[in-house]
Amino acid sequence: MKRGVYIAGLGASLPGFRLLRRGSVARAVEAGRRCLADAGRRPAEVGVLIHAGVTRDYHVCEPANAAYIQHGLGINVEFHGARTLSFDLGNGGCGMLDAAHVLCALLQEGTLRAGMITASEGNADPRAKGDRPCPDSGAAILLELSPRPGIGFGSFAFHTRGEYADMVKTVVSLAEARGRLKAHRDPGLEERWLEMAGSVIDEVLARDGITRGQIDRVIPAQISAGFLARLPGAVGIPAERIADFSGTLPYTLSTSVFLALHRERELCPRFVGRTVLLLAFGSGLTAAAATYRYAHGDMIADKREKEIAVNTREKRKLL
Repeated sequence: MKRGVYIAGLGASLPGFRLLRRGSVARAVEAGRRCLADAGRRPAEVGVLIHAGVTRDYHVCEPANAAYIQHGLGINVEFHGARTLSFDLGNGGCGMLDAAHVLCALLQEGTLRAGMITASEGNADPRAKGDRPCPDSGAAILLELSPRPGIGFGSFAFHTRGEYADMVKTVVSLAEARGRLKAHRDPGLEERWLEMAGSVIDEVLARDGITRGQIDRVIPAQISAGFLARLPGAVGIPAERIADFSGTLPYTLSTSVFLALHRERELCPRFVGRTVLLLAFGSGLTAAAATYRYAHGDMIADKREKEIAVNTREKRKLL
């Protein structure tokens, strides 16, 4: 039986006013540094870095944003010693869950000690034109093999309805100097996402062999206050078990689910529930869900387990 994969660290660069426009790379680097500090890890320990953001500074296509973020975090950037694989994985609002699915498989192969996923939204270009699909933000998680069985990610499920793909689009027009970002959202988009939510939850719960009654908390993307108000009826889970931070946390596209998880941890550092459902929505149209189990109700990892892991690594260095 393969070991599970858990979130060893979580970092956030929250939306809000900044005197200087920082952009997507700076936001991801800020979140990544906080993530490493939260996990008590060094940059050199990250074997894979996946970036799942959508918008880019100056609309740059190549190289991958992950390369800039790896350099900003100082993750094995020299041409000798340890190496880190970094790449972009784009799937809109579902990107971080998609990346977590990929990274879990890589870690379970046994060749990696730790991997990081970042996502960010923004554009550092002060002369950028066009729509802003969401406020600037950043999020990062560090994944490792679980210290005990039954902790960490369970199953993942992704549902795509291609016939509705035109309901949400974000494109860059190069007809103008420096490019113009164009964002389109159909008025019926949220209703379609609500229709998709129930079936993707059915699939992920069936894969884990659990019921809705065993889900202690749902952490959804913070699409809008109206969307979150209708979500309980659409998925058959009571409203009191669904995290709604829409009053203080705006929708931030690729970072939304894990910024909501970050907010949940701040409010409930000793979370009573042990099984969480992460729920994301993106273009395509796509709905994504994943289950996650915490140890002893701790929102990230038992502090004692972190201390044991650090002590074990220090002992190995002395051998």
